[in-house]
Amino acid sequence: MPRLRIGEWGVEVERELLTLASARCSFGPFLVDVGCPRLVIQRGAIPAGEGRPLNPRRPEGPRLLIRDMVLHIEPPQDALDAELALRAAFHLGTVGQGGVLLHSSGVAFGGTALVAVGPSGAGKSTFARLARQAGGELLSDEVVSLLPDGRVLGTPFRSDPDMVGTAREARLGGLFALVHAPAESLEPLAPVAVVPLLLAQAFRAPSDGLTQAGLLQRVATLVSHFPAWRFSFRNHPEAGAYLRRWCEDHAAR
Repeated sequence: MPRLRIGEWGVEVERELLTLASARCSFGPFLVDVGCPRLVIQRGAIPAGEGRPLNPRRPEGPRLLIRDMVLHIEPPQDALDAELALRAAFHLGTVGQGGVLLHSSGVAFGGTALVAVGPSGAGKSTFARLARQAGGELLSDEVVSLLPDGRVLGTPFRSDPDMVGTAREARLGGLFALVHAPAESLEPLAPVAVVPLLLAQAFRAPSDGLTQAGLLQRVATLVSHFPAWRFSFRNHPEAGAYLRRWCEDHAAR
């Protein structure tokens, strides 16, 4: 079966599931053919009363159950179900490596990654597009993994077909809370202001083995080691150029 790479982990998944999810995800860069899988996704029946819905908004739909590093899922009904199963796998793989999976966008200029956070409508995809137009490499405009050593991992999840992420890793240069404004500017943010922003965008699952206190500790550790900024920007190419120059200055220090 095909295997997907999540940092140091491999996830074995049925090709039919990837095919169904491909209407919403781009897995090509994440496929690997070496190494032993740490996690396996299997389709099949789940006993009544066990597991949880793949889609919390559709509790009567397919369920998933995690047992002994096997992610059991009932047959997905559509591409969204298949994507949600794979997101659950990326979440488990990230948590298993001590990290946090975020609803966020990530881009890399050279070896420096910028991660944008904010609620829906904050401009995460716009941030990613502008940075990519300025020469940045897209990690994902939907979901990124943050590992405890500061590595940022791309994922196959995307907002639009042309926003294909990469499987590369980059070192976290900064976390960016997005604000729409008529001109570009950066304002430093204290860790106490960043923690709730990340918690609000962090993936969670009752079966991932990570308590709320454990998640808080991981997030607090990340923001204590890496800078965070309030990035005011407009939907204009100059915003991407502004980020590129910031990365160049950051790398030169």
